Amino acid sequence: MKKIISKLLVCISAAAFAMPLAACDDGDKAGTVRVFMPDGAPAVALAGLMDSGYSGASFTVVKADEIAAHVSSGKADMAIMPVNAAAKLYNKGVDIVMLSVNTHGNLYIVGNSPIDGFSDLVGSRLGVIGQGNVPDLTLRMLLNDAQVACEVSENAVTDKIALRYAGSGGELLPMLGAGHVDYALLGEPAATNAIKKFNKTMAADIQEMWEGAFESSYPQACLVAKGSLIDDRRDFVEAFLTALENTDGWAESNPDKAVAAVKANVASGIQSELGALTSDIVRRCNIRTVSADDSRDDCTAYFTLLTKLQINDTLTALDKVPDAEFYYQSVA
Repeated sequence: MKKIISKLLVCISAAAFAMPLAACDDGDKAGTVRVFMPDGAPAVALAGLMDSGYSGASFTVVKADEIAAHVSSGKADMAIMPVNAAAKLYNKGVDIVMLSVNTHGNLYIVGNSPIDGFSDLVGSRLGVIGQGNVPDLTLRMLLNDAQVACEVSENAVTDKIALRYAGSGGELLPMLGAGHVDYALLGEPAATNAIKKFNKTMAADIQEMWEGAFESSYPQACLVAKGSLIDDRRDFVEAFLTALENTDGWAESNPDKAVAAVKANVASGIQSELGALTSDIVRRCNIRTVSADDSRDDCTAYFTLLTKLQINDTLTALDKVPDAEFYYQSVA
């Protein structure tokens, strides 16, 4: 009772100083829903809602390597993140549910000339983004399927592909431009930016290579929410998902507005690496909101492959395929 009275007094005091009552709201039960996303295509997926100023939500664009920490700490009520990272957090007991898959593969290899297959990269240095996440893991599964060996190295390796990692497309582009790598695995829109800036070519389409190897598409980034948010504010979650589905195609039709919306919501101290967008670039980002239920088969297939991908002698990329509770069930 003392805690309740104390909290009420704090709220009354805040109101006296013209502070919004939402500042005293408790967790997920009321107040603004905090939505986080990595810079780049995942942020573009939410650009339509950011542009319209979706009521009841705040949007924050962060660095790609920060998103998992915001989710696991509970700072993010909702977030777009790599599907493998979401599955790993769920398996560790983090209270999240996958609402939808929002990007469906936007990875490309950029270099001086096209390649017919991964064997063409043997003896070359390949820069890679997303170490331990979808870009890196998708590449490694494709290399395993093609029976092409790789090794992490700054220098070329005989009979192998030398992998050199970068934290983001913005970090990898200078490495490509300076000749520190021969090819680069990049997501859109960074891939097109590299081609234009350094006079490179689209050497390979990872989506086509995946389909050729596994006869399917693969999920890349998904929208997750706290389980407690769903319990307390399911109506908000349902409305948000519907609104997000209704923005499919918006960024493709409004690329300049999409860039402005993303850059207007970048976290303090961070500069967005998102360059100019065109309709063609957005189309290659493969942004589309597909419900968790409709994405489940593709996700299960991808997660199953991750459980078989050896990171070292004792560790696989994913310890187990998430159970049915990982996938959101709409009330509609």
